[in-house]
Amino acid sequence: MAAPRVGAAIALLACLRVALGADAYTMDTAHSAPTFSFSHLGLTTQSGRFDRAAGTVELDLAARRGRVSYEVDAASLNMGFGTESADSPGLRLFQVLRHPKIRYVSDRLVFDGQGRVVAAVGRLTLLGVEQVLTVQVARFQCSTSPVNRQHLCTAEITAVLRRSDFGMRDYLPAISDEVTVRVPVEAYLDRPR
Repeated sequence: MAAPRVGAAIALLACLRVALGADAYTMDTAHSAPTFSFSHLGLTTQSGRFDRAAGTVELDLAARRGRVSYEVDAASLNMGFGTESADSPGLRLFQVLRHPKIRYVSDRLVFDGQGRVVAAVGRLTLLGVEQVLTVQVARFQCSTSPVNRQHLCTAEITAVLRRSDFGMRDYLPAISDEVTVRVPVEAYLDRPR
């Protein structure tokens, strides 16, 4: 008697999934931290990262739509010189006391002819300023992790922005206005398939 009930429950979950459409994913924080690079003195390329970031993805591949929400802890800035102090140039640049979070939200994913996500159009909020930002998506795929056997979707995100568009003009031109941001995304399905 239990087997038919289990079968009915599975069928009901499958119907609910089809009705709801989108699958929900949560980014693996250990493998989805953003890095950035910029020109220093017009001579070298320097880079940094944020050690704490979190995000979610809603994805309906059949309907070719989805949503991304990504938040970065600005105080987790890491320029490779050791722990950033509250008065360090990097943390002053991001005004972390006034603006502790950097956010990106996209409700518009762009798909190619094979149904792969190739871009996202959304809004980046930095230093309290919100601007439209299109990010490029490469190597998008959904599969089963060979490590934990869980379903996940992965991608490499790249965007180029001008920090002055967000009011971040300190240290120009020693630190270039143009900044390249990269985010590796490993996002696990929230509920089992």
